[in-house]
Amino acid sequence: MKLKIMLGSILLSSSAMAADIPDYLDVNDINNAEFVCLGETPSYSKKDQKYIDILWKETLSYLQAYATALTNDSAGDCLNSDTALFDTTNGGQKMCVMDRRDMKLMVKNIHQVLNNPEQAKRCFGAREDVDWIYNPGGDLTKNSPVAQHFKRMTFEEFFDKKVTNKEVKELGQSFSKNFYKMVTGDEVKMPAVFPYDISAKSLPNLWAAAGWFPMYAEESKRNDKNFNNIRGGYAYAEIFGHWGLLRIDTINGEKVGAEVGMTVQSVNTLYPFHNHAISEMYYNMREPACANQFQTMAIREDSPLVKTVKETDTMRRVQFDEGQHNSQTMWLSGSADQDSLLYFHQNTIHGFEIDGSCEAKPEERAIVSVWARSNAHDTRNDYGTTLLCESAANPGTPAKRGEMIQCDLTKLKW
Repeated sequence: MKLKIMLGSILLSSSAMAADIPDYLDVNDINNAEFVCLGETPSYSKKDQKYIDILWKETLSYLQAYATALTNDSAGDCLNSDTALFDTTNGGQKMCVMDRRDMKLMVKNIHQVLNNPEQAKRCFGAREDVDWIYNPGGDLTKNSPVAQHFKRMTFEEFFDKKVTNKEVKELGQSFSKNFYKMVTGDEVKMPAVFPYDISAKSLPNLWAAAGWFPMYAEESKRNDKNFNNIRGGYAYAEIFGHWGLLRIDTINGEKVGAEVGMTVQSVNTLYPFHNHAISEMYYNMREPACANQFQTMAIREDSPLVKTVKETDTMRRVQFDEGQHNSQTMWLSGSADQDSLLYFHQNTIHGFEIDGSCEAKPEERAIVSVWARSNAHDTRNDYGTTLLCESAANPGTPAKRGEMIQCDLTKLKW
């Protein structure tokens, strides 16, 4: 029995949103699930609750569509699963994403939320008191009564007051000014496996009020290895997860590792080569303006192309030659219509290059993605801290395409 969802269901009250339970899940795990929140249970006034209810309804809609997409086998290549690209070398390597145990657990956790919405809602809040997540501002806020009600520092204020690098500040102001166009333009499109649109065009309150983090903008030792246009042109928001709106520690006594949200990356940028000890995935939500506009490089830690140059009890330093002959074949193109789902195993080295030369107004365009991590509860493996790679020839500086790349990989604990 496939999960049946109609667009009209998002208009129902949260108590009526319980979805059909797919036959690949154990109903005994789903029905009457018991939730333990991460942190204190939020409480709200009657006035606040009106806006919390709006935000909660859109959150459930987002999660429901995401779980459906992951388990959609419409291409016929997998059973109860979408197909994911996980390594871009050797012509690209793909898998049925639901073959992974961490993905099965994440989808189960989402269905536990969907089928016990009132119980799960106790762990949900607007997080308006968190001072390191921000409101994009502009037209996105103007179109969201929830974002107007729960006040946060805007992107514009953030880049003006908290960012000291002049170039990053200027790029961030442009990013802030054009953010609404980036996430609502006609080129924003859901992959075919999604049952309905969950972009900012359909869920305006969630995208405006989720709480966004321009995670590379402020000064830090890590950002010595980053590019200024990424520092001023990238942000992510978390909906479900340890840092998000819906913060659940355990369900039925089992730790929850899911983190689900969205990302926005400006065009004309190279998201630097990086890695983390937590699995991660992206659904591309954009039609390209030209062929090969959105390119990804992903290489597994056990690839023969990766060479170990140093090792300690906790870290393995590796290098790979991105300047080797035909290195461009290590990069593959994707979009909402082509290889829309990317899955990166733990310690996969990956990067994203977004071409803006074919955009009529590149300052108004970005790649927009549904983003998630699946086993973020595994604190033994550093909770998924993003580690930026560096130039092997000039350590401490950003690694560019065409040179020897050096990365520190976490030694994973089993």
